[in-house]
Order: sequence, then structure tokens, then C-alpha cells
Amino acid sequence: MPSPPSAHERPALPADTQVLLESPFQGPGTQATLIWPEQRVRRVVLALSVEKGDGRKYGHSLTEIGRLPAHLRVGTLFAAPTFSESPWLVNHATRADCQQEDHLVRVVVPTVLAMLGTQARPPVHLLGFSKGGFAALNLLTRHPGLFAVASVWDASLLSDRPPHPQLVEVTGSPARLDDYDVRQNLRRHARTLQGARRIALGGIGTLEADWTAGRRLLEALGIPHDAYRDAPAHHRWDTAWLAPALQHLLALEAGFLPEPSVREE
Repeated sequence: MPSPPSAHERPALPADTQVLLESPFQGPGTQATLIWPEQRVRRVVLALSVEKGDGRKYGHSLTEIGRLPAHLRVGTLFAAPTFSESPWLVNHATRADCQQEDHLVRVVVPTVLAMLGTQARPPVHLLGFSKGGFAALNLLTRHPGLFAVASVWDASLLSDRPPHPQLVEVTGSPARLDDYDVRQNLRRHARTLQGARRIALGGIGTLEADWTAGRRLLEALGIPHDAYRDAPAHHRWDTAWLAPALQHLLALEAGFLPEPSVREE
């Protein structure tokens, strides 16, 4: 993990920064790519990938984010981390080099925050679709003190269907698979999430049944949330769903974090 900068303020960095990560929780070669705002960093948004490595079959998060209107990017540091295996953001039951949750929580987030120097720690938000949406909801339930809000679109495995084979493989055991059952985690941690609106559940792309089941579950559990049906979009990184997802993320932040330091000026 890179050492924190010694300067009192964040050092001058290019608009895009690529950081190689030496992580005990992943195979070699993982990295995080960052897009810095021109303004002071007011928030960090983690764009959770859907492919291992730097795969581009489903587009690339930061490419599409860079095409969004400027007002949706003001003050936001976007970070896109990579993973050695299919990124469901789980810890494998036995493999030390497939601890995806630990890699994100213990390596990626501290590394990104360290690059801010002595600036006050901004809120860290989660953004994703498909398995990235599944991961974002799981991470929010399991680390509600680390992550502030989650804005997801076309999230996976919120309906009653078997786990994806990739998820079975990267968890490594039935017990570990149960630990990362997103619906069970929402139930297990419902009380923690009932106090404030921290989830935006967007749809509908390909996984309409998951969106419907997720909305009903959140309502049944009394978890405040925004559930919205935007225009259908391709099941990939796309400004068509990213724009409303970020609008909802900013609205959630404004309600959840009333301190002026995280509000837009």
C-alpha cells in the first residue's frame, strides 16, 4: 500500500491517477484508477467493477462517468479498483489471495483516503450495477460506519433465484456464501439502516425481478430508501443510468450528512 503523502495538502496530481496496489488479499497487479475533481474533494465514490482485472466487456465506469454533466461530478473523487477474480466483493473461505472485501476495506479505501493528505476525511459512497450493485448493498450492511450511502442500478440476486456460479466459486463454502447473502444481510442489519435514507435502488435494465424484489424487501424491513424506475438502459456502464444514480447519491448524501463541510457551496 502506498505511504500517505507528507505534505499538508494533497500533492498536485494529474486528472487521472493510476495506483498499483500491493495487497496481501489479492493476486499481483491490482490497481485503482482515480479521477480527481478540479475542486476540493467533498466525497469519494467507489465505482465497483463487474469484471476481473481491467475488463471492458461491459464498458468502463470512469469512461462513462467522464461523459456526465459537470454538475454531477463537482467535488467528487471517483475511484475504480480492480480485483484478481470476478468481483463480488466477498472473502473466500480458504484462499488468502481472494479476500475481495478485505482488499477493498483494508487496502483500497485507506490508500485513496491517504492520497488526500491532511484534508478532513470526506464521506465514502458506493456505486455499482449488476454484481457491483449486489456488492454495494452487502458492503453497506456490513460496514455502515465506513460507507455512507449506496446508489445501485440493476442489482443482482435480490430475487429468489440460485446464486451465480461465479459467486459460489469466489466464496468457497456454503457457510461463506450465507455470510454474503444480500437479502439476509439486509434482514440481519435492518435496524442499523432504519434510521436514515442511505440506499437508492435504481432500475430497470435486465434484472427487473431483482429490482421489484429488492424494493419490496426494503419496504417490508422498514429501511428508508429511494426506489426509482428510470428509462431502460443496456446492462453495462452507461451514462443513461449513471446520471440518475449519481443524482440520487447526492440527494442521499445531503439528507444523511447534514454537516456543511460535505454540502455543495
